[in-house]
Amino acid sequence: MPDGLTTYLDQFRMLIAQIGNALGYVRMIRSGGLHFVSNAIRFVPDLEDIPNFEELSKKEEMSSESIEAARILDEVVANLNQNFFDGTQYFQLLVQVFAKQLSEKKHVHLKAFYAILPPLTLNYLEYIMAAKDKLNKMNV
Repeated sequence: MPDGLTTYLDQFRMLIAQIGNALGYVRMIRSGGLHFVSNAIRFVPDLEDIPNFEELSKKEEMSSESIEAARILDEVVANLNQNFFDGTQYFQLLVQVFAKQLSEKKHVHLKAFYAILPPLTLNYLEYIMAAKDKLNKMNV
């Protein structure tokens, strides 16, 4: 508001923006993680048929150091494989958690959330117009 007072609608708009920013941050971090994992897993030729390197090195009667290295390689490849395929599940997990919490009786008032969207949209437009006018007055 131009006079420095914030209404409940302004506070609600800011809360919605903060929630959106938090979700955007989570998505950005997850995208970075998936990017890293996909770059690392591209060296695994077949994700559906990953050999057990420890067993293969034991079968070839390699040294204990080679067997240990093969075991560690198995763990790394399994971890990459799990992270690669679990990477798309985070948003569904968030939806499940919030759906469970918001379906409780203490949040029954949120069933009418759709009713606040038109005034919230108008409030956002007024805020943007006021900010634009303020910038124009500063000759920016």
